[in-house]
Amino acid sequence: MRSMALPALLCLASVLQAQTPPPSSAPFRAKQIPHEAGFRVFIVPDMEGMGSAVDIHEVIAGNEGARYKELTSPDYWDRFRLLLTREVNATIRGARVAGARSFVVNEGHGGNLFANVLPWELDSSAILVRGFPKPLVMVTGIDRSFGTLMFTGAHANAGSPGVLGHNFAFDSFTVNGKVLNEVGINALIAGELGVSVSLVSGDDVLIAETKKMVPNGFVAIVTKRAVGRSAAITYSPAKVRRMLQAGAAEAVRRERRGDFRPFTLERPYKVDFKLRQTYPDSIVQGVAALSEFKLEKTGSRAFRFVTDSARQMGWLLDAIEETVIR
Repeated sequence: MRSMALPALLCLASVLQAQTPPPSSAPFRAKQIPHEAGFRVFIVPDMEGMGSAVDIHEVIAGNEGARYKELTSPDYWDRFRLLLTREVNATIRGARVAGARSFVVNEGHGGNLFANVLPWELDSSAILVRGFPKPLVMVTGIDRSFGTLMFTGAHANAGSPGVLGHNFAFDSFTVNGKVLNEVGINALIAGELGVSVSLVSGDDVLIAETKKMVPNGFVAIVTKRAVGRSAAITYSPAKVRRMLQAGAAEAVRRERRGDFRPFTLERPYKVDFKLRQTYPDSIVQGVAALSEFKLEKTGSRAFRFVTDSARQMGWLLDAIEETVIR
C-alpha cells in the first residue's frame, strides 16, 4: 500500500506544480467604467503606429522586463509620450465636434507597463485606464454602452513588413483560421458586445491588412508609409493630429448613422497561436501551465484554445502578457 501511495503523491505534486493560479487581475474582471451620458467613444492608443515613431527606443521605457532594459532613450520619456497624448487629444476633439460626449482612453501600448499617455496633458473630459496587468489588456472596461471603438497608433501584424510590426506575444494568431492582428483581436472582443470599430490609424501596412481582417469598414488614417521595419516616410506631428481630428469627426458621424457593423465570427472560437520564437523555454512552459484556459499544446511553442467567449480570449491575452512581462 505504501509503495503505491508514494508514486501517486509524487504524481499529484507534479500536477500541482505544473499549474499556475489565475492571473493577478482576475479578481477585477467584473469592474466597470463609470457610466457617462451621451455618445460614448472608447479609444485605444498604441505607439508603434503613431506619427513619426520608427525605432523601438522611441516607444520603450526599459522597465518592461530584463530583455527590454537597454531599449529606451530620452526621446521616449521627453518627446514621444507627449506626441502620443496629443494624438489622443486630437482624436477626442474630432469626436466631440461630431457629437460624442463621453471618452474613455485605455492604454494599449505595453511600453512602461501600459502607462504612456501623460495624464496631466490628457483632455480633462477623458477617463483613463492605465497600468498592468488589467483583465482585457487593450479593451479593459469596454461594455455595451459604448457607441464606437477607435484605435490610434496601431501597428502591423507579426511577420508583416510594417514599422515595428508584432502581435502581443505571438508569431502567429488565428481565430477559426482567420489571421488577426491586435486590432482584429480586440475588434472581435468588442464586436461580441455589439461595439464596432470606426477609426484605425497607423502605417500603410497596418491599414491594408486590417481592412482585410475587419471587413465591416472604418475610417483609415495613414500616419506614415513603411520603407523598412524601422524606417518610414512620415508626416509632421501637427499634420497627423489634424488628420486624426478630422477622421474622428467623420468616424462618429458615420457610426451614428449606422455605416459600421460590429466585427464577429462564428462560435465556438478556435484560437491557434504560436509564441514568439525568441522567447526562452521558460515562457513557453509558463503559458502551458495556465490551467484556467485548458490550452492544448499543438507544437513546440504552439497552442490551441477553444471558447464561446471572446472576453475569455482577452483574459487569456492578459495571462500570457503577465507570464511574458513578469
